[in-house]
Amino acid sequence: MYYTLLKNVIDLYGKTHYLYIMLMINYLLACVVFVSICFSAVIRPGSNDSLNYIHVLFEWEQEPDAYEYNIQISDSESFDSIIVNENEPSTVYIEKAAINWQSNYYWRVRPVLSNGSFGSWIQTQGVSVYSFNTNQSQFNDNISVSIYNDSLIQGGLVAFGMIGPELASGVIDKFGREVWNDGNFDFTLNYVNEVGNIFGFSTVDYPLNTGMKSNTNMDVVWSVMDQFNPIDIHEFKQLPNGNYMGFIRENFMGPIPNDNYMTQYFENLGYLADGVTPEFLWFGQKIVEWNQEHQIVWEWSPLDHFSVNDYDNFEGTWYSAYFDQAHDWMHSNAFHFDDEESVIYVSHRHLSRISKIDYPSGSVIWNMGLPSEYMSSGDEHICTDLLFSFQHNIQLMENGDLLFFDNGNLSQGLLGDENPVSRIRRVKVIDNSYCETVWQFDLPPNLFAQGMGSVQALDNGNYSIYTFGSGLGSPECSIIEVTEEKEIIWKATGQADNAWYRSYKIPSIHPDAFSVVVEGYTKTDESGSGLIQLIIGEPLKFIIKNKSGYKQIYHYEFNDLMDEGGSAFLDENGQVAIEPYSSFELKFSPQNLDAISTNAFISIRPKGHGYSTKELSFNVSFDQSVIGDVNLDGLINILDVVGLVNIILDSGSNSNSDLNQDGTSNILDVVLLVGIILD
Repeated sequence: MYYTLLKNVIDLYGKTHYLYIMLMINYLLACVVFVSICFSAVIRPGSNDSLNYIHVLFEWEQEPDAYEYNIQISDSESFDSIIVNENEPSTVYIEKAAINWQSNYYWRVRPVLSNGSFGSWIQTQGVSVYSFNTNQSQFNDNISVSIYNDSLIQGGLVAFGMIGPELASGVIDKFGREVWNDGNFDFTLNYVNEVGNIFGFSTVDYPLNTGMKSNTNMDVVWSVMDQFNPIDIHEFKQLPNGNYMGFIRENFMGPIPNDNYMTQYFENLGYLADGVTPEFLWFGQKIVEWNQEHQIVWEWSPLDHFSVNDYDNFEGTWYSAYFDQAHDWMHSNAFHFDDEESVIYVSHRHLSRISKIDYPSGSVIWNMGLPSEYMSSGDEHICTDLLFSFQHNIQLMENGDLLFFDNGNLSQGLLGDENPVSRIRRVKVIDNSYCETVWQFDLPPNLFAQGMGSVQALDNGNYSIYTFGSGLGSPECSIIEVTEEKEIIWKATGQADNAWYRSYKIPSIHPDAFSVVVEGYTKTDESGSGLIQLIIGEPLKFIIKNKSGYKQIYHYEFNDLMDEGGSAFLDENGQVAIEPYSSFELKFSPQNLDAISTNAFISIRPKGHGYSTKELSFNVSFDQSVIGDVNLDGLINILDVVGLVNIILDSGSNSNSDLNQDGTSNILDVVLLVGIILD
């Protein structure tokens, strides 16, 4: 952006050259400011934008002297019918009710002045009416919702990723209304983090986006971009240090068991199948970490820590291997990176095992899994009494509990269930040795999940659960919300052929929504250009409003672009945390009270959403007059009291004599002035 470039030039050549730079580009600067304010004022949606959501975010730049803004939305260009007519105090408005799929809309916005009158409709390149359209829905006709106890449901939306019959992702509200989809990006969502970043897997430009981070518009914010190694579909995340982590397939040759129900079939194909000879293709999953520059900086291979004597010998993995001509040894499907302890919790589905791995050494602290009757190294496992199997979605809760989805593929043999049962497990690991069950929920038989599944602990104590629903009767691919007392209060079910992967309860679909408004911004002339007018010594104030449902951290950098001798403010940087739908006031007090004017620059970047960084620059003018300095001699003393009394006796008033700013000068102003002098 222009002001970032200008700042970099100043940083390179020094602030002492600023005045010379300004003389050379003064005319250009005036044009840029004019264009920025008068002709580039609307940010989104731009004309002819096609949106993959119907919770639509509208954003524009601050207008001089605006008290608030009037936004209108219509389905006709002439605005014969206005479906939205709202006033908004910030420069961001989100419409959640009036927009429908596969429709065309028009919108416009204008400032509302402090006296209630309207300014002109904001123009962009001479246009004041902007159009956009919404794409086709992908799930509206495919999801049915049942609400059993509305009062107990946690507010928000439900996001999910689908892997069959195609790759897709969507977000619905509690009534099942689709409000977002991936816009046919062939994208499966597998993770949403604490600031609303979306992570997942896409076949677009395969395999460059098989591990990617996206925003609401499905822009690829970051991807691994490895053209030779597709990233596993199950899990992809960003770490606290800014790096990224995911799984990559690792091939090797291993034996075919001599005691499996499929052994004879492999022998018929000519294999020895003796349980020893490495004669068949096996594959596991490496854990890989990339830096921001797409370079691998750390990896963990299961071949360095696990034995091929450990494998599934009871479920259908060798049946699949027979037809696929490859054995999916581990099927690692989830990990949780704990920055506080510097460990990684990993779920290996086909081993019915959860591992705790030290980072960065890679040493295995413990394996939690099946006893020796079912796994060769079972005597070395902890918590073998849990008897979970083919689990998904391991995660560490804030209090240290482990939470995961126990698919229970082997639950009939392990736990004596009449039919296989999937369970939600919340356990506490004590002394890295044994486990205590904190909470458990057994899904009804029809919601047993042979594959996939996820669970999320919600802020209100409920749990949001996705299950493939491949149990008894017709498949029920479902998301349910369950209370801590194990009451199902909400359920959404997809079509019979749907296979979703994970779901997340999220507060909103625009985590990057925020506004920045500066106080005192006013017009300098009829052309519409503006500046900030401050009384000498008064701080410069920026109001940051978090318009999302996520708590966000905003990094800011504030600079006075004048040279050191003429600058009014000190350069500052820092960060602030703002709760959902809340605001924060940044204040910058001038250090040079002799400054008459300056140019202030501020950059504000939300953590995790650098693509939404706002960079603003304003001309600042200081009013050197001081309220109470009635005779304008630069001092406040008894002479000003005499002057004020004379003004009152003459029934007059001016800005310096009206200390309480009530529109008139009277005895109350005398009292205030005397108090100032005495202090």
